[in-house]
Amino acid sequence: MNGLPIDVTPTLLLALPGLRLYALCVIVLVIKMIAVGVYTVRVRGRLKVSTNPEDAARMGAQVTDVEPPEVARVLRAHRNDLENIPNFFALGLAAVLVGAPAIPLKVALIAFTAARVAFSIAYLRSLQPWRSVSFGVGLLSMLALMVMILLRILFS
Repeated sequence: MNGLPIDVTPTLLLALPGLRLYALCVIVLVIKMIAVGVYTVRVRGRLKVSTNPEDAARMGAQVTDVEPPEVARVLRAHRNDLENIPNFFALGLAAVLVGAPAIPLKVALIAFTAARVAFSIAYLRSLQPWRSVSFGVGLLSMLALMVMILLRILFS
């Protein structure tokens, strides 16, 4: 026995409202982050530049200490993901585990995921105000998750 008052099994966990959707959102966001990383490689390859001599030799590229603007843009988009998506992973899981209300939880999970996909597209294509709008929607989604968690742990 694991010392818990009930047996926690994968089947029981999957019955938690929002857990399946949360898992799907995590997969979509990880795939999106990997895609942005791969896109960095494609842009460097197209421009025939590399910051590492061994990569430059293999690709027949020029070694540079400074990233070209096109590569720097992709790296900024990727860095923004790395600054925001892990927070969502933690907040989304916490919201599911504390039993946040199902419909607001699902709206926040979907809104964040869609906003981050839109953010990457807008960032990589230099689309304003859509980049800012999608960032704001993602931020509001995380704030909503925080409120749901706080309400659940403080008033339940």
